[in-house]
Amino acid sequence: MSISRTSPWKRASARRPERMAKLPYPDPAALPEENRKLLETLPPLNIFRMLSGAGASFPPFMALINAYLNHGALDAELRELAILRVGHLQASAYELHQHERVSRTIGMSAERIAAAGGPLPSPLYSEAENAALAFIDDQVKHVKADGALFDAAHKHVGDAGMQELILIVGIYMLVCRYLETMEIELEEKDIEGSGLEEIDTTMGR
Repeated sequence: MSISRTSPWKRASARRPERMAKLPYPDPAALPEENRKLLETLPPLNIFRMLSGAGASFPPFMALINAYLNHGALDAELRELAILRVGHLQASAYELHQHERVSRTIGMSAERIAAAGGPLPSPLYSEAENAALAFIDDQVKHVKADGALFDAAHKHVGDAGMQELILIVGIYMLVCRYLETMEIELEEKDIEGSGLEEIDTTMGR
């Protein structure tokens, strides 16, 4: 489950669709009005298509992810590295594909993106980034992270950043489990841009 600190991580393969999701994607016409209108304005991603069928959970879940993706306390690159680290730890190909794409659109180098699945500490990362990712590794493995690792990350990201980091870890463990259990397949073609602005515009209306 954990990423080796001495050898590169062998990541999950993010292949294009060779299977169908476990459940049929909901018919937009059959959705509750709030969910249908929300789905119509979000980026056309399969995860959102499937989540639209989750009833009353869909709108508040989208509001939650918008909060940290567009209005969060963490630096954008650190946030994406945290999400990618969880994706590697959970071996979720869809999650990795989408957030590697987001990472590229915010200007992160290919080398830094790839290192999110490698051993720590990484020379490509700052002290703050290495501390945050080490904390994530330990929290995913043990649930309650080591106090020294907590303190090292907290020193760099502060109170609000630390709370957000922990929430992101938990949310993406949930997201990865949802993606893998539901067998959500990659889209035939990537969306243009990050999709973050569309999410923010939709949730701010």
